[in-house]
Amino acid sequence: MITFEKDGYIFVYRVAGVAIYDKKLLVHRSIIDDFWSLPGGRCEFLEISKDALIREMKEEIGVEIKIIRPLYFVENFFNYMEKDYHELSIFYLIKFPPDSKLIFENDTFHGKEHELGFENDDFYGEELDLIFKWVDIGEIETLRLYPLFLRKSLKNIKAFPEHIINHDD
Repeated sequence: MITFEKDGYIFVYRVAGVAIYDKKLLVHRSIIDDFWSLPGGRCEFLEISKDALIREMKEEIGVEIKIIRPLYFVENFFNYMEKDYHELSIFYLIKFPPDSKLIFENDTFHGKEHELGFENDDFYGEELDLIFKWVDIGEIETLRLYPLFLRKSLKNIKAFPEHIINHDD
């Protein structure tokens, strides 16, 4: 995965999926966090971003998604666990297969990464246990959803990709 640290700062290259069904948005969080984000993960070296998102969603929820189009190219700056991050992210509009149980799943469900045997990897710890939730689009402005720009932009998705510079302070 493309993550490295230099001079006390952390750089990350991440992809995320925007899944909206019946005016509900799929979000996720680690069991150790008190905030939500969009599902996805870090790209590997020489991996195409679309392929990375398909792989991450397969790992996290066991579903082969379809990429519709890019929505946001984001330069994201934030602090997490007392470390400063510089993250480049691509957010894609995605769809699940029509027969996917996840579209009709109860509001909350757990991810599947723990089934892949990553528990013994030093990188993964409690982060591995992911909670997924379908939230009403009308409620995302009050949801602890990061990056912050998503709280407004997802209520009015443009017909073209946007370049966003986001500072979560």
